Amino acid sequence: IAVMTVLLIVVGLTACGKSTAQDLQSNKWYPNQKGQSYKTQFNKKTMIIESPLMNVNANYSVSNTSGKEYLKVNTDDEKNQKLELTQISDGYKAKAINKPAKADDGLGSFE
Repeated sequence: IAVMTVLLIVVGLTACGKSTAQDLQSNKWYPNQKGQSYKTQFNKKTMIIESPLMNVNANYSVSNTSGKEYLKVNTDDEKNQKLELTQISDGYKAKAINKPAKADDGLGSFE
């Protein structure tokens, strides 16, 4: 009975934690990419990157496959961009893992 109680508490506490999508939505972000940093906001389904020239609006989703988290992004210029998310001390590292994400008009890797 004691083991079952401990397991239920651990599972309950894990389930109560914020998801990555909720974490992205509840914080202000300034991703760093090649020495450039732009304010980025995450709403429920939209990622907004603010730059001096123009804002970029993209649809995004966060998924978890085999214990790894992925950020999937669609912009007007590049569809189906996929980035692997890794949590780091002060946020996330996003590694571009497919051609659309690595393309000239894609997001590329950033922290």
